[in-house]
Amino acid sequence: MGNGVILGRFMPPHEGHVALVRTATYLVDRLTIILACAHDDPIPADVRRGWMEALFPLTRVVLHCTSRPISTDSPEWAGIIRRLHPEPINRVIGSEDYLVPLAKALNAQHFILDPMWMAFPANSADIRADAFAHWQSLPSHVRPWYQKRLTLVGPESTGKSYMADLLAQKFGGPYVPEYGRPYEKYRSTGPYRPEELHYIVDGHIAHRKTLALMAGPVLFEDTDPLLTAVWAEMLLGHSLPDLEARIELPEHYLLLDADTPWAEDPLRYYAKQELRVQFFEKIKAKLDAHGASYTLIKGSYAEREAAAFAVVEKMLDTPKGTVNAQ
Repeated sequence: MGNGVILGRFMPPHEGHVALVRTATYLVDRLTIILACAHDDPIPADVRRGWMEALFPLTRVVLHCTSRPISTDSPEWAGIIRRLHPEPINRVIGSEDYLVPLAKALNAQHFILDPMWMAFPANSADIRADAFAHWQSLPSHVRPWYQKRLTLVGPESTGKSYMADLLAQKFGGPYVPEYGRPYEKYRSTGPYRPEELHYIVDGHIAHRKTLALMAGPVLFEDTDPLLTAVWAEMLLGHSLPDLEARIELPEHYLLLDADTPWAEDPLRYYAKQELRVQFFEKIKAKLDAHGASYTLIKGSYAEREAAAFAVVEKMLDTPKGTVNAQ
């Protein structure tokens, strides 16, 4: 079967592209993806290359960037592809009719697959205009580009885990669980050491990166490194600058007030109300110091749920990274 090439902008790649490339791998022995890019593209070329390499690790992905966009139906591409792919090309694969003259110019056979996108009626321009409306068309590796994070922070026993689970059930999950709880359950007894707070952040970030690929338009997160930084102050009596440097602010926080009843739990530390209030004030100060966007959630459970739902609905109005379709 020999060598094959696919030409496209993949801005962003969608499930139709995934089907196209996977089908192409059955038609050739070696597949090269030529990724067309221009310097003012709304999604950087390196980001798209990373997506394509993650989605198709057995293919070769080659960038060709120019100062101006070159339409994929331009006759210029025959010469460009010859320079990028000096080996003989046996098959040119895609979904549009410009492939016929391109394949002829490359002395190759054309394969136009699902030309009407009937199997996967996705369109990159539509996704760029409103990614949330086309969420199911986005491959997992692309989703974090458009996804927003909503992180729940607050003192102990304020319902963070409950609220994260509730939001994920209503708006689409999974949610990122708090890694500090399983760490606390299995750690050796004794005072906390600074490196342990970093272990907690390591576990949390690893969870987040994995679950973001599976989650919905809003990624719900039960605590984060910012809250772990506050825990460091509570447990150690001082801040950890190297931990503070690991804070990556989400689009928005829900700050849960300490006005809920205390629930006994062997993994919890600060049952006294004055300590819960102190913890709350430290969290609020940390959010303010980092210029974080947040909403205070307080009152009855019904009031808390209504306020949280309203925040999510507002976040769903516009995907992160959305640009006007071009």
